Amino acid sequence: MPKEINNNPLYDQLGIQKKQAEKKDQNGLAQADFLKLLMAQVQNQDPLKPQDNGEFLGQMAQFSTVSGLQDMQKSIDNLANSFMSNQALQASSLVGRLVLVPGGSGFLPEHVEGQDRFMAGAIEPDEPVKSVKLEVVGANGELVRTMRMGAMDSGLERFVWDGLDDAGNPVKAGKYSIRATALDAKDEQIALTTHMLAPVDSVTLGRNGEKMKLNVAGFGAMDIDKIREIM
Repeated sequence: MPKEINNNPLYDQLGIQKKQAEKKDQNGLAQADFLKLLMAQVQNQDPLKPQDNGEFLGQMAQFSTVSGLQDMQKSIDNLANSFMSNQALQASSLVGRLVLVPGGSGFLPEHVEGQDRFMAGAIEPDEPVKSVKLEVVGANGELVRTMRMGAMDSGLERFVWDGLDDAGNPVKAGKYSIRATALDAKDEQIALTTHMLAPVDSVTLGRNGEKMKLNVAGFGAMDIDKIREIM
C-alpha cells in the first residue's frame, strides 16, 4: 500500500483527515483506515469485473495479529507490575525474620549475664542415618564441643548450641563452624548437609528478570530460592 497519501482524493471521500493521515504515514495506515478503504473499493468496483481483495484482507489479518500482540503485551506489562508490587510487600515482611541458609558457619554473640546466647541451625540427611554427631569447631580449627543426636530419618532436624564447651564453660564470642557426620545403613561415615539460622537484614528486589535477594546477616546476599526455611 503506497505511503504517499497526502494528496489522495479518496481520503476526502472517506473522511480521513489529512492530519490523521500524515500521523499514520510513518507506520502505514491504521486498521480503521484500511476498513474504510476496503469498503470503498467494494462499493465502487465493477460487479462484472470484481477486484481481488486478497491483499486488503491479508493486511487486515496482519493488523488483527499485531493488535492482539499489543494487547497481550499490555497484559504482560500489567502482570509484571502487579508481580513487582506483590514482591515488594512480601519482601518487607521478611526483614527481621530468621531464615535457614545453606552453610556450616555462624556467629556466637557475646556472653551477657542473665541472657541466653546460642547458635542454631539444622542438618538434613538425604536418607535415614544413625549415630549423628555434631562438632563445634573454632576459628583456629580447635574442637570446642561435641554433641551426639542419635539416629535420624531423612529431612530437616534442628539443633541448638548453647555456647558452652565440653566442660560446660562459656566460650568467647566469634565465628564457629558446625561439622555434622553420621553412620549410614552400611555403617560408613558420611557428611551431612548443614544449614544455619540467621536474621534477614534487608531485601533487594529483582530487576530485569533477576531473582529477589535476601541480605542475610553473616552470609550476605542470597537468592530467595536458596533459603531452606523461613521461621
